[in-house]
Amino acid sequence: MRIPTPIQALSAAAALALLAGCSSGSAIAPNMTKTQGHVHSMAGGRVPAAVAPMTLLKVNMNAGGGHRVSFNNCPATGTIEYISDFNLSQIRIYAGNFAGQAPCGTLTNGILNPQGMIVKAGSLYVADTGNGNILRFARGATTANKTYTDTINGSQFPVDVTVSADNTIIASNIFGSNEAGSLSTFNKTTGATEGNFPNAAGANTYFVTVQKNGTVYYDDNTFDIYVGSCPAGACGAFASTGATMAFPGGLRSADHEDVILQDQSGAGGGDADEYEAFPSTFTSCALNGSDPVSFDINHSQHHYFYADAGFNEGVEVSWSAGTTSCPLIGSVAGNSSGLPIGAAKDLPEHLN
Repeated sequence: MRIPTPIQALSAAAALALLAGCSSGSAIAPNMTKTQGHVHSMAGGRVPAAVAPMTLLKVNMNAGGGHRVSFNNCPATGTIEYISDFNLSQIRIYAGNFAGQAPCGTLTNGILNPQGMIVKAGSLYVADTGNGNILRFARGATTANKTYTDTINGSQFPVDVTVSADNTIIASNIFGSNEAGSLSTFNKTTGATEGNFPNAAGANTYFVTVQKNGTVYYDDNTFDIYVGSCPAGACGAFASTGATMAFPGGLRSADHEDVILQDQSGAGGGDADEYEAFPSTFTSCALNGSDPVSFDINHSQHHYFYADAGFNEGVEVSWSAGTTSCPLIGSVAGNSSGLPIGAAKDLPEHLN
């Protein structure tokens, strides 16, 4: 049984938003449309740090993860899971189901404040927010073999990343030096920036997913999900789906290309909401967490993995399309002062 800590953790987006508001209606995730005087600061001229709503605990913007160094003793085959830790600037790797085990690997080289992640064709793609880029790691490696940096519209700070069927890398930027938020697209092979597409609403862009048919979804701080496409890296106009949530979190695709939103502040200790049709035809299961931020799905096992910033852990639950129940399978504890944000799994390949 997971026991809440007294620390009120930040949501993933709130941990980076250069905004001065937090909601009186949620003790976990700030509502960035209301100003109530909480202080936000810049750390080292890089990425804004936010103040937790109740404890005034600042996010640690230091690089390197303390004394921890990269290692990778994980199996070359079989299912593994990744959990990113924003505060400690590291990614922990686990083999098998979550059951309180120690990580078989930890990635720290070149990483600063990592958030959303995805695995595609055996490679891990990381939104490396503090360094303003996307990193790609081969399975078993401890150093990135490719870096994707937006060269079009000033500095960008990505919080999530996905890979389309046409091998376009799509990053969602919470903000940039010249805009509130955007999508950046890159050529997977060459690393070249293919485009930068500012958020049409002038909002901070959060999490992103792309489906097999090329349909792209992202959520942002208008508390909505938007739909469009980015063929060959050229994103067109995006339209509101009308979806609503308590606080937008990670996005993925389910069976039959339904869209799953992880509502960080949903009534069930965070919810997994599967949309069969927008805006209101969806099923939901309670995660019983405390600020569950981002997630991934093992479709063949019907297992669902998420990073819980509030409880400082990675969690695995049972999940299937259309379910209204997500019973706990197991969890792995984070390190002291950690802030888990991203979750990704390798094998079998996910649908999106």
